[in-house]
Formats: sequence, C-alpha cells, structure tokens
Amino acid sequence: MPAAVSAAEFAAVRSFLRTRHLAHLHCRQRASTIVVESGPEDDALSHVRLKKVSPTTWAAEEFHHSGRWAPLPIQGRLSETLAAIANDFPWLFDT
Repeated sequence: MPAAVSAAEFAAVRSFLRTRHLAHLHCRQRASTIVVESGPEDDALSHVRLKKVSPTTWAAEEFHHSGRWAPLPIQGRLSETLAAIANDFPWLFDT
C-alpha cells in the first residue's frame, strides 16, 4: 500500500487549484487519496480523485453520476497528472 499523502503533496494540489483560478474547488485528503470537490463541505460534489499508487506515481479517477469512480487514462507524477486532467478533461474542474 502506498504511503499516505504528505502535507507537501496536499499543498501542491491546493496551489494548483489557486493558480488555475479554480476558487470554486477545494480538496480533502484521506490516506493515499486526494479528492477535488465543489460546494459546501457538508454536501460536497466530488469531481476528481487522485490516488497515490507509488511514492512518485498518481492515478486519476472521475466521479460518475452513478455514484461510482471511473479511472481516467492518466498516470504520472502529481503535477503531470493534474496538468493532464486540466488539459484533457477540463470539464472535470467545472462546477
């Protein structure tokens, strides 16, 4: 099992959202995942889940209307994974 998300990795995702002017999005961390969400924290809408699969590799999943997570064809370093989502699947960062 991969290590838990570090404070630096979590901060990198928050910084990415700020840099891209995605103020409507926020993220939360649990074990080896970071979930990007919108809306109030007590009733948030999930958009993307980043899963740490090794110390340096991350995979991405999108949240489906069916209530399940579906894998995206993206895997790489955290910064590369975030950039690929923003470039190839920009609607996942919409409200």
